Amino acid sequence: MTEILRNILRRKVRTFLTIFGIVIGVFALTVMGALSEHFNVMIEQAARLSGGSISVELKGGGYRSVFSEGTLRRLERVEGVKAVIPGVWDTLGEVRSVQMGTLEMVFGVPPEQSQLAMEPIALRKGRWLERGDDYQAVIGDSIARKHGLDVGDTLTWKEKPFTVVGIMERTETSPDQMVIVPIDTARRLLKQPGAIHVVTVVPEDPSQGDALAERINQEVSEVKAIPPTQAVQDAAQALLVFNAIMLSGALVAVIVGGMAVINTMVMSVSERTREIGIKKAVGAEDSDILAEYILEAALIGLIGGVMGVALGWGMAQVLNATVAGALGGEGIFKVTPRLVFAALAFALVLGMGAGLYPAWRAARLDPVQALRNE
Repeated sequence: MTEILRNILRRKVRTFLTIFGIVIGVFALTVMGALSEHFNVMIEQAARLSGGSISVELKGGGYRSVFSEGTLRRLERVEGVKAVIPGVWDTLGEVRSVQMGTLEMVFGVPPEQSQLAMEPIALRKGRWLERGDDYQAVIGDSIARKHGLDVGDTLTWKEKPFTVVGIMERTETSPDQMVIVPIDTARRLLKQPGAIHVVTVVPEDPSQGDALAERINQEVSEVKAIPPTQAVQDAAQALLVFNAIMLSGALVAVIVGGMAVINTMVMSVSERTREIGIKKAVGAEDSDILAEYILEAALIGLIGGVMGVALGWGMAQVLNATVAGALGGEGIFKVTPRLVFAALAFALVLGMGAGLYPAWRAARLDPVQALRNE
């Protein structure tokens, strides 16, 4: 290892520029990957917290389709249905043309079904809505943080004050940005008596959610029930496309860094041809020379990877601090252990892969010809 370090430091400026190329690539990979990880965690948490609940929409219905009471009764009669929860929704504030993060939403549900509607999410403080509540609300963790609210405080929606009676635990998903209010109160403030914008079906057996969704689609012709697994898969598929777009530019930067490693190692072989000849003349095997050059390239990649991850983590913290005020104290860049491991592993493999050809070239040198090299 001492000799490998000595060889790396022979041409300090060239080595620095090579490492710098990898640093830039891994830095971009880390920052873009941190944004992707934020949404990856959201999808994973959503799958864990779905609880088997089924989202139901009207066939051919558009934005905010309105269900009839008759449709709800038909849903309730389907075998395996534990509860049918009607809801109305609206944004907490005005929707701006540029909106970062998840919208803050107000959901109106029957107060006695508020806990069931949000299962398996628990409360961090306070209580759920109860029958007879009017201007009371249960809020998500991000809403509480952003607006500085605690149980007993008031939150204004539609120019009306709502008393906070409960705060949900943090989930890293959309419920963090949610305000739960009694459905009749929401209808009254929206001036939409009897409105039902969304319907959630809770199965008796959460493990049979997909089968129940299929049964609903067969027995209630005017609706489309989305199986819990399909909802998660659709979100994951959309995220896959997002990840590909976000990471492609970063990968190009990393590959450019790999080309710099190849160039540096090829130049190193040319400069140390005579040295290689001496080593082979005193008994060094081709495998010894091969291993030396691959380890040298791998070390360059690893150093660049560590520096790139460190700078990427720092940038993620800066970006999170910048947007935290708009997102209730939370960030949208998440540097997870798996991202750090993936970035370092990629940098290491990149260095080793980029050093493979120069190492093979060095190992194949004829010792007699190498000793004649000036």
